[in-house]
Amino acid sequence: MNKNWFPGIACLLMVGVVAISFTSKKNNTSAAAGKIRTIVIDAGHGFKGTIGARHGSFGTEVSEDQISYEVAKRLVTILQKEMPEVKILESRPSIYFVENKARAEFANNNKGDLFVSIHCNYVPKLREVVREGSRKETYYVTTGKGKSKKRVKKTRTVPVYKTYYHANPAHGTETYVFAAHKQDDKEDFILENGDIFSNEEDDGTINANINDPIVKQQVALWTKQFFGNSVKLASIVEEEFVGIGRFSRGVKQRQKGIWVLQATAMPSILIELGFLSHRPEEEYLISEEGQQQMVESIARSIKRYKDLVEKPAVQNAANNSRK
Repeated sequence: MNKNWFPGIACLLMVGVVAISFTSKKNNTSAAAGKIRTIVIDAGHGFKGTIGARHGSFGTEVSEDQISYEVAKRLVTILQKEMPEVKILESRPSIYFVENKARAEFANNNKGDLFVSIHCNYVPKLREVVREGSRKETYYVTTGKGKSKKRVKKTRTVPVYKTYYHANPAHGTETYVFAAHKQDDKEDFILENGDIFSNEEDDGTINANINDPIVKQQVALWTKQFFGNSVKLASIVEEEFVGIGRFSRGVKQRQKGIWVLQATAMPSILIELGFLSHRPEEEYLISEEGQQQMVESIARSIKRYKDLVEKPAVQNAANNSRK
């Protein structure tokens, strides 16, 4: 958990990413043409190497980093088999934790055309405070002054409350894209919480200077180029989940962005597979059948998305050949 990043680190990162993206623009036109050549699969969180050092949310039997890793591995395997023409890379190839900044750098340095992050959701139990009768309470007051001062014993009736905790019924899938409230205002996202890039809870923060012209230029570029396709893929993912009988909570924009969505120079989504706080969903996500169903749904979504965005490029190539 790194909460005290030197502000210049993020700016240097952004400058580096900008340089990479602009330098490669002349040599690599796959993004502009809609060609999907490299997909980065990101298994959320990770094991921090000591007993009890799981990272992310927890269910009754399993932690988020375990489920995200297992599902990501299955997804990589099926994509490599069914899409041999595409390079499939892993930002967290082992069980161990990887910093979010390193994940984004990995995706950008490898010129990814698509970034898919796998996570699980969690909500706390519902808290209910109930009045359960009353009781007599003794207290003292001081009366008089000087030598006549004395403490007088009194009683009063006070309510008695008891707190109960109930299982939270929240369940279902969600797929997140970067929180851009309007197509043209993503450059304001850094100002959402001052000038901070906000990561997932307990992942720390990274400072960046919104007044830096290079940062502004990159943010504007990413918004225009990648927001629409991110939403497109996220919508297909949720549609596929509904197709296998899962309850979809829909496509959402993070009001506080996640670094791996903010700092990846490509269409990027974050999939919440389900709520580990909801016992039936935890059991489903632990099961062989549940994981395979989810993986196959995500793989179908990626293939549908690839076909969709590559069609214009194929059509343009055919039209040019006729000239």
